[in-house]
Amino acid sequence: MREIISSERYITILEQFVSIQLALEDRPRIEWFMQDGARPHCTEKVFRFLDEYFGYRVIALDYPKFTSTGMDWPPHSPDLTPCDYFLWGALKDTAYGNHPSMLDELESAICVACNSISVETLKDVTSNFILRLRHLIFSNGEHFENIVFRLQRLLDFFLDCLQRTSFSAYSAIC
Repeated sequence: MREIISSERYITILEQFVSIQLALEDRPRIEWFMQDGARPHCTEKVFRFLDEYFGYRVIALDYPKFTSTGMDWPPHSPDLTPCDYFLWGALKDTAYGNHPSMLDELESAICVACNSISVETLKDVTSNFILRLRHLIFSNGEHFENIVFRLQRLLDFFLDCLQRTSFSAYSAIC
């Protein structure tokens, strides 16, 4: 059964997440919870739940207004999380590659797309996430993506070209 995500349904999802975290944890609660500003995420009930489990360790739109703790969702940074800047685009590109026409076909294509993501890719995405957080801190939460990540893509392209050239030259010699 498919459901629209209401704040009540979102709290149920959060409760499941938290219960798994509690069952797996063998260390103090040090993680931070981050969510965007989707309507179901920004209700008093959700904020109360987050405050109970995470306290000040929450990054969410309007959370500090409700709790006087935590951090507000960074302005102009919608692509801060790996799901936003990597996963959704990668899944979309792969899942829609065969042009599924039925919902079951789309669900199957999404599962295949998820399973096709390599561990190496996930490591790269994690490294990029850390880089994004550093840039966000350096820019005091201001918009940084256009400049920094265009330069990063240019650098990656340049390094890739160098590797190809070196490899081609090496192959020609051998």
